[in-house]
Order: sequence, then C-alpha cells, then structure tokens
Amino acid sequence: MSDWRICSPPCLEVHSGNDLSSIHFHFLISCGLHVLQMCLLFSAASLADIHPPCVLQSFVNHGAVLYKVFVVGDKHCCVERPSIKNFPSGPCDRRTIFFNSQKVSKPESNSDLTSVDEHMVDPPSPSSDAVAALVKELRAQLGMALFGVDVIINIGTHALTVIDINIFPGYEGMPQFFSSLLSHIQSVLDKHAAAGSHTTGGSSEETVGYLSTLLSVSLLPKRQQMALVFPLLLPSAPPWLVKIRVQSWLRNLR
Repeated sequence: MSDWRICSPPCLEVHSGNDLSSIHFHFLISCGLHVLQMCLLFSAASLADIHPPCVLQSFVNHGAVLYKVFVVGDKHCCVERPSIKNFPSGPCDRRTIFFNSQKVSKPESNSDLTSVDEHMVDPPSPSSDAVAALVKELRAQLGMALFGVDVIINIGTHALTVIDINIFPGYEGMPQFFSSLLSHIQSVLDKHAAAGSHTTGGSSEETVGYLSTLLSVSLLPKRQQMALVFPLLLPSAPPWLVKIRVQSWLRNLR
C-alpha cells in the first residue's frame, strides 16, 4: 500500500511488565478487554499507570480529526468525527490522560481532548482513491465484507494512517446503510444459489424481503439488528434455514 502512502503506527502487544522495556513515547493505549478505555502516556514513569495485558500504539498528531470508513460489501463511505488534539512530540512530565475513546469520537463530542488551536492548519481530507485501495486490500486480507476502519491523516507527512479495524461497527452516520446491507445479502445469497447451494423453501429475494421486514419493524438497537444479519453471510445458508435462524435470534435478543 506504499503507492498510496498508507501506513499504520508502530504498535506492541504487552502481556506482562517485562514487555515494557525499550519503549519510545508517546503512545495511545487500549487496556485488556475494555477497548474503549484508553490513555495517553508521555514518559517512562507513566508505564506504572497501565496494567497488562494491553496494546500500545504510537500516537500520531492528526489535527483532532478522525475518519471512520464503513464497509458494506463493495460499498463504503467515509464519516468525519472529532478526535484527540495534537501534542508536542517526545517524552515530558505531563500526567497520564485517561479517556473513553467512544465519548471522544462521538459526533456530538465536546471534550477538552478534542479542542484545537484556532491557528492550527487543518489536515487534508483523505484521498478517495487511497481509501478505496485500502478497503479493497483489507477485504482481500480479512476475507470480510462488513467491517469498519478508523483512519487519520498524519499532519506531518499527510499519509493515510490506519489506527483501528472494527469487525462489528455501529455504522452510525452511513447513509442508506440498511439498503446497502440488504443489497449485499442479496448478492451473497445469489452467489450461493448460482454455485448450487440448496435453496428449498424460498428464493433469495423472499429471504431478503423477510429480513428487511424484521429489521424495519424491530425496536432493537442497531448493533443488535446487525447481529441478525452477520450469520446470514456464512456459506451454504439456504433461505429456509435463514428464516428459522432470524426468528430464533429475534426472540433471544428482545
């Protein structure tokens, strides 16, 4: 991906305190299973504030702007969100900053961490060609068609920088999300049928229509609605079995 100036910051998976030697600063970290709870470290002394296992990632100044790339099959969109402001490079005596990444990057976020200097030059928007190339490569490497990617623009190099991949994103802000999702499910089922998959009990159009009705009338949160459709993309899922699964999942999720 070097032709598109796409990169990812250095990161380190830490399993114990012994893995914390020879670390350069500063880092953005996510600790254990609580992936939304993060902190900024500014010195070697700050390592005492973390508790492995965790993941450390080099912090890249990006003008307090984050781009969430949502992927649905062969379609994707890029949604701008607030993010962490710039900090001086190198170690300093600043205290560790703890924060919730979801609260910081929400569209309505009003955090001190996202405030920017009015004299700061805004980073450029990501190249649509670079984003498309990134999505195509990730789809091939991950073998997935539904996922999200968090990217930023390095204010120094203007490189498109991947900082996170989400396998179960909320798709908040993506226009026509469900129509894109149902269109993708339709294409997947059609491919299964063309490959000789068993389709007794209804066509792919009937299955997608049934699923669309469930999603439309359901009062479930979007993430739970997403849980209904992910298993439908597994190979060899005939429509009659899909209907049984959807009914079962819907009962369990309510």
